[in-house]
Amino acid sequence: MKHSKIGIIGAGFVGSTTAYALLLQNIAAEIILIDINEIRCRGEILDLSDAIPSDGASQIRAGNAQDAAQADIIIIAAGKPQKINESRTELLNANIQIVESVFAEIKPINPQAIVIIITNPVDLITYHAQKISGLPRNQIFGSGTFLDTQRLCTIVAHKLHVSEKSVDAYILGEHGDSQFAAWSSAKIGGIPVADFSELTAQDLEAMATEVRDKAYEIISCKGATYYGIATCVAQMCKAIIFDQKLVLPLSTYNEQFNVCLSMPVVLGENGIEKILPIPLSDNEQKKFAESAKQLRQFLNANIINFE
Repeated sequence: MKHSKIGIIGAGFVGSTTAYALLLQNIAAEIILIDINEIRCRGEILDLSDAIPSDGASQIRAGNAQDAAQADIIIIAAGKPQKINESRTELLNANIQIVESVFAEIKPINPQAIVIIITNPVDLITYHAQKISGLPRNQIFGSGTFLDTQRLCTIVAHKLHVSEKSVDAYILGEHGDSQFAAWSSAKIGGIPVADFSELTAQDLEAMATEVRDKAYEIISCKGATYYGIATCVAQMCKAIIFDQKLVLPLSTYNEQFNVCLSMPVVLGENGIEKILPIPLSDNEQKKFAESAKQLRQFLNANIINFE
């Protein structure tokens, strides 16, 4: 993209921290922050402007729906935050209405725009957003299990005393309770996880559970999660702007199950350019199908809101 303009809709913890991550990395030429609470948004802009590096090329300003509609990348972070002991799917009724109103306000959208959904429950919101956006599916997708995957790689790296960059492993399926670790394809320095005798089956199960429950623990301690997801979204924006062709687990449409959930994809300037077929064990294939089934059942139960 010759001119990288990023519109962030939602100036809460996630949206403002995403803007902060983008500013620090000088990823975008212009960042536009939009929120229904204009006073809060102005405060965030004033504060964030102090964080621009002295040699930074990025600029940040407040904007409106029309500004967001013409951005190169549109990040939707608006929504009700997840509460203690509340599942992501319990957020759906409130957040689907918020996201619908967002799309109503930003139409017509720049036909070349890439839309990143962060609002939870991200898989269900992404599915609905693809239907109402008017954009091709490859241009609108969710953050999915990217952060969960980062957490898994960190835990494995610490367990084996290696660099996180040497760990190649994925969390797939729902960004939620039915997610699973694809251990059969996981490698450390090119060596299959199964070859590490110090990693028992109990260890693998414990690490996957720790990843699944980490967000709940963070929310119980401080009320919200935002640093990790903001860093992930900034990395996604960088992959799009610089056409890096990164392979990431993102929430996108699965034709077989007619839902959105996370699979490894190639992310570049055109959005999701390819979905990669990852080898899974028979048990992992069952877990993937079960995750998709749970999402589809939830959609069917709320069909009036989605179809």
